[in-house]
Amino acid sequence: MFQALFFGILVITKKNKSMLDKHVSAWLLFLTIHILCISASQSEIIPYSSSFLYPSYILAGLHGFFLYLCTKSLMSNSPKDFRKEYISIAGYIAIAVIGFIFYNSYPQTITVITRILAFLCNALFIILAVRLFHRYKKFLQTHFSNIDKLSFNWMRFLAFGLIILLSGALVLVLLSEIFSFPVSLYSVFAIIVLLFVNVLGFRGIKHSTIFNQTIIPYNQGQPEKQPATNKEETSYANYGLKQEDAIILSERLKTYMEDEKPYTNMDLTLKDLASALDTYPHYITQVLNTLFNQNFYEFINTYRVEEVQRRLHDSQFMNLTILAIAYDCGFNSKSAFNRIFKQKTGLTPSEYKKQ
Repeated sequence: MFQALFFGILVITKKNKSMLDKHVSAWLLFLTIHILCISASQSEIIPYSSSFLYPSYILAGLHGFFLYLCTKSLMSNSPKDFRKEYISIAGYIAIAVIGFIFYNSYPQTITVITRILAFLCNALFIILAVRLFHRYKKFLQTHFSNIDKLSFNWMRFLAFGLIILLSGALVLVLLSEIFSFPVSLYSVFAIIVLLFVNVLGFRGIKHSTIFNQTIIPYNQGQPEKQPATNKEETSYANYGLKQEDAIILSERLKTYMEDEKPYTNMDLTLKDLASALDTYPHYITQVLNTLFNQNFYEFINTYRVEEVQRRLHDSQFMNLTILAIAYDCGFNSKSAFNRIFKQKTGLTPSEYKKQ
């Protein structure tokens, strides 16, 4: 409990907080309250300790919601973009309040309904969070040539950690209620939650990816339609290129890539490339998807790998390390370079150089 409170305060007192910081800190502070309710419900010292059971059931259903908030916070830093989520959780709390009113009259029925509601709420928001995360990664690969500095491993950890936590709680419920397993459900669950909090806090402080995550709004890099000068241009801007125009643009694109080598710029984006070719970003996306069968991320990194291959066998670059060549060709991290190079060639950079 104290660990969750400590990490929550650590994040909330940070200067220039993003929405991600606020939602992570809210989750940690919420975990503090949840653990407190679980502990109080099992206490033999606190009067009316059983009255804390119902709040602990309700709070258990909100972890998936916080995971979804943290995932969406990667894409937006504006509070107004979270109105629907806040309204939905207000509805959940309203149902919880109604349940609390009738809890003393129908404790067993309300308990069963609350547990089912908590499970469904968690399952729904975890699924939504995973879908949103994959959609965001796809968006990044469509508009940016380097995304590996945006370390999202911690988000995977949150998702899998939460799934394990909730699965463990479900197993304990089955053992305790169905098979009368002689174990304190709430004490064991509190230990699982505590372990989750400690690992979350440790990873956040050690890797600085949770508390210092880069936010790229979901609308950044989206196609910006320029004013059309005639009806035909308006049609193209709304519905995409015709086949013959797409082929012409693809040839211009290949010529530009080979002559100017824009891929050596680590920060190259789809918008930059479209500006250089004096066209719309979504035209390039259409060409890449239909004629090259690649997204922007794959297309640019293919050129980078080919450039690395060329330089590895060029005596002019013999005095440079493989990693130095990779950076000069536009890669921005060693891990990304090694992974992409092996995907494209089937060999590690060192193995390729020895050929």
